[in-house]
Amino acid sequence: MTPEVETQNLLEDAARGLMARGEGLFLPIYAPSGTGKTTLANNLDKFLPGLFLPTILFSGNVNADALQRETAHHLSKFAVNDKRIVPINIDHREGSPPSGEELAEIKRFLRHPEGGSKALILWPDTQRDLSEAMSRAYSDIAGKPPIDLPVAISGPPRETWQEIAKTTLRLVNSIDSLEDLGVEPSNYDPSGFTSLGGFLREISDDFAKLVTSMRREMRKSLRLAIVFASESSDAGILTHLTSSNQFGLLDGSALLDSSPDSEVGKWWKARRGLLTSTIVRLDARAFSLPPSASVGILRRYGPEEVKENLNSLGVRLPGDSVVTRNIERCDLGKYLLGQSKAILETKGTPTTTSLLAFQYLAESGFTAGRDKALNYALAEALTAFASAQGLSYTTMAEKKLDFCPLIPDNSLNFEKEAICLEYTWRASDFMVAKNRGNIAAYCLRKLRNYSRELGWAPE
Repeated sequence: MTPEVETQNLLEDAARGLMARGEGLFLPIYAPSGTGKTTLANNLDKFLPGLFLPTILFSGNVNADALQRETAHHLSKFAVNDKRIVPINIDHREGSPPSGEELAEIKRFLRHPEGGSKALILWPDTQRDLSEAMSRAYSDIAGKPPIDLPVAISGPPRETWQEIAKTTLRLVNSIDSLEDLGVEPSNYDPSGFTSLGGFLREISDDFAKLVTSMRREMRKSLRLAIVFASESSDAGILTHLTSSNQFGLLDGSALLDSSPDSEVGKWWKARRGLLTSTIVRLDARAFSLPPSASVGILRRYGPEEVKENLNSLGVRLPGDSVVTRNIERCDLGKYLLGQSKAILETKGTPTTTSLLAFQYLAESGFTAGRDKALNYALAEALTAFASAQGLSYTTMAEKKLDFCPLIPDNSLNFEKEAICLEYTWRASDFMVAKNRGNIAAYCLRKLRNYSRELGWAPE
């Protein structure tokens, strides 16, 4: 959301004046609510990267020592000879201007040679009279500033609002084909709104209502997680097939781009809107299950033959608590615990032992029904996981759901929703670039199967 040129020019003038004087600047800014003051103040390094460092969002007591501590800590992250200005956004004091004592503290800080002298304190407000009053009060004690204060902020031109709305919704919801869901920002008239914020809220609210109504069409909310169990210790290529800001959420465009010539890829290409809505309705995600989790699960809960083979390889029998810990550390566990980001850890059974053990299991193959026994083991492990973590679901393996015709590998049944887990057991280090097309096609086939079973795709 680039601000208007006049606003950029004023900010650049403020930066140049600060540098020329060798002391920091107090900059009250004002604009109506929803104009984009906070966005601007927090992103000066994006709009004027040659002049500004990333913004400090300051929420403490306004005194010189606190400001200096936070600024010094922030500057320690950058090169000593970096001459760019440090913006400090005081965004928690709207409608509450600084007292005379606080203005004196701000003045003292802005003249500190090791931090404050290269700082720009932004004090946003919606009321012009308050901004003017604090500007006069500061000028009275600190002298005439290098630019006229306060600064009136102008948001992006109204003719850019529709494109901003498209970009914002795509970034926030990780969905490219918003129009396929019936939400088209081009159909909203910016002239009917007093601010960009109000325009964005209207479209966002409509999108949220649409998604909610889609999920309510099912008698019970349903979610899908596709889990790849292999030698791979992390998500690997899955990071290129899923959202960058929503943990594990499948990216329909990335799936189609990765498997364009497959039968299922061509099928979905002709039904992009259905693909988008299927991913949204199912909140469809994909995760990797590493040997550090899967081997311990199979050693404790697997079929007798598998347990004996693992024992012969020196894999110790873990207790429920160890299995739970290993699940908690992998992506699947983090997803079930509602954590938005995962950093995969390959702890638990030593990596070399678990890797060799998984390779040994793979030699027997995962087809001809052998994988079903492994799926039952996972169901037992997830039951123990629920008990240890206080999660209120019951687990079923290879059983039909009571509210739709699906028979998932595992289902975690909550009071108002069910999570379907579909496992694929693969030999080798599978989550690598050369398997990108195969992984994408597998996900697309699962999505098609679910869409057909649920009556969304009649073909």
